[in-house]
Amino acid sequence: MAIYIPMTILSVFFMWMACHVKRKQKKICLSISLVIPVLVAMFRYNNGADYLMYLRMMKLAEQSGSSFATFSSLKDIELGFWSLLKLCGFLWHGKYFLTYGLITLIICGFIYAAIWQNSVNPILSVYLLFATGLYFDGYNALRQYIAVAIIVYAYKYMLKGEFKKYLIAVAIAFVFHYSAVIAIPFFFIRYFNVDLKRACILALGCIVGGEIFYSLVSFILNFTRYKYFLTSVEWEVQTQTSAILFTSVISIVSYVYIAWSRKMVSEPFKMMMNIQILPLCVALLSMTIPITWRVLYYVLPFEIFYIPAFLQEVKSKKARMIFLSIFIVMYTVITMWGMTQNNWYNAVPYNYYFNFM
Repeated sequence: MAIYIPMTILSVFFMWMACHVKRKQKKICLSISLVIPVLVAMFRYNNGADYLMYLRMMKLAEQSGSSFATFSSLKDIELGFWSLLKLCGFLWHGKYFLTYGLITLIICGFIYAAIWQNSVNPILSVYLLFATGLYFDGYNALRQYIAVAIIVYAYKYMLKGEFKKYLIAVAIAFVFHYSAVIAIPFFFIRYFNVDLKRACILALGCIVGGEIFYSLVSFILNFTRYKYFLTSVEWEVQTQTSAILFTSVISIVSYVYIAWSRKMVSEPFKMMMNIQILPLCVALLSMTIPITWRVLYYVLPFEIFYIPAFLQEVKSKKARMIFLSIFIVMYTVITMWGMTQNNWYNAVPYNYYFNFM
């Protein structure tokens, strides 16, 4: 953890600077805040469960003579990602750390832009990006996380009701990972009216009806190109305990507080309350439905925007500090414990690239 703690502190500090300095200096501070975690990711080696697999993929893209011929034989690699690897191989032959750096820059660039444009508290959102482990998720599943970052950037179109722009963003994300198509229905959640009662019913439905969903998903996959999932290790149920805990605590605290205080919330936050049901339901479904954790990638980042927005709705300074303390301690302690004791994200210990290459 020796490198990740100062990385987090420095990135949060420069985001704080960006929020408080004069206009001309904002871009500089924001850029430094972004570059720090990008550099840490760029100079890592074999941190992230899929690191070596992507390293082999980079070498294959670099060495292949005909990009289309090789690409057509690789059914599981999307054209957008393959083209990106081909471009990197052309620009800096053999310098694979630069390719990892560029991919991380794309991922973090979209997320930081979304935070700067949409978060009511960018400083807290950046801290949550690290404390929730979302940044470290980007060490794995690189193709999907590029798609995730684009969808995160497109949250603003969801909140504003701009479906065409949202659909374009999903289409771009789809080029990097086909799973991005599942984000299309997310847009229509904004038209629901989710309160405490409806949230409880939906959560209970996900728990009780999980087996029914499991059978339905299995049946549908049998008629798609992804039917091989049914016999793969990814079809094993991987309960996302931390995600269930995080989303449940945040949802319970926010929905109960709003209901108990009978507070009239702002329209933007009411929309966010509707969307918050997504990470809660998907996390609960992960208890019974395989590969649901893939869907979680698209919905969990929403919480780095939801938590600051909820805290802004809490007018009591004392209550706000209590809630903030609960969220920060919960995320920080559990994520650090998971990384150091259970090898979450395969990020600890940090391996310096040039010690191995």
